[in-house]
Amino acid sequence: MQPEHLIRSVLPVILLIIFGFWLQKRHYFSEETVQGVTKLVSDYLIPCTIFTTFIGLDLRPEHFGLAACTFLIQLLLLGLGFLTARLFHFKRRFAPLYPCAFAFGFMAIPLFSTVFGLENMGYLTSMGVGHELFIGLVFMPVARIYLKGETAGPRQIGKNLLSPLFVMIFLALALQLLGIRDAVSATDLGGGVIDTISKLGGISSTLILITVGYRIHMDNPDKIRESLRLVAWRYLLIFSVSYGVKFFLMDPMVGQDFYFNAAFFTLISQHGSVILNAYISEYGSLEDSQIASNAFASNAVIGMALFVLYVCLLPLLWS
Repeated sequence: MQPEHLIRSVLPVILLIIFGFWLQKRHYFSEETVQGVTKLVSDYLIPCTIFTTFIGLDLRPEHFGLAACTFLIQLLLLGLGFLTARLFHFKRRFAPLYPCAFAFGFMAIPLFSTVFGLENMGYLTSMGVGHELFIGLVFMPVARIYLKGETAGPRQIGKNLLSPLFVMIFLALALQLLGIRDAVSATDLGGGVIDTISKLGGISSTLILITVGYRIHMDNPDKIRESLRLVAWRYLLIFSVSYGVKFFLMDPMVGQDFYFNAAFFTLISQHGSVILNAYISEYGSLEDSQIASNAFASNAVIGMALFVLYVCLLPLLWS
């Protein structure tokens, strides 16, 4: 990919976020509307994007290994989050949950697909499967137990696995593994349904980037500083743990592949867990919610800046 093509690919990401920020300054939407759009994207449109990617993916053995390694990375980050939160004197109860919350659907998919194309999302999607399994099987039950004191059992885990996200993942995998993908796509009904899902997923990136820009607020220096401490701590943990697992386990599976390296950096550099923010708003204090929102916006901006820097340096890294 030539530098001029990189600029052309990254520019829509920046402009869409600026557009969202411009709309926020003019109070174009109510907070309820923004939350509604965010919920629509996370609950229904992102699963459509993942289905579209999976349905066109040629599954390889390393995809399953990458999913398992991503699950392991997040498990390690969750444990280290609880171990180091006291060391860094974080007073927010949600802090231990913060390092393992990636933005696979909310930021990684739109950023990667905008620059590198949906056709090259195989590695990112396979890691995303591990991410989503961790969220459904570990993160959500632990968050409820820790933040609310709720007892999470098999029934709650089963409910998580019946969410639209997991339904779309399992449906796409079933079509792939049963070898009926092409036959279903060739029928008028099956092809029409798949095309509809693809169109729904296609608008998720635009809506996500606009809402990220809309949520940027820089009006409280103290809360911004506290949120930036969380962001810095997260990056310290996540880059050391993730690249350690990548070096020892993931690289031997894949090798030095251009799209794998780009997908890996994109995934770990982004944070934007809508689920975590929702839990904090429901179970925490108003101040906790404000700090979490500031951290959300700060990490979205910093993560995007890191992504843009990474993309701009690609000609040097792969020369």
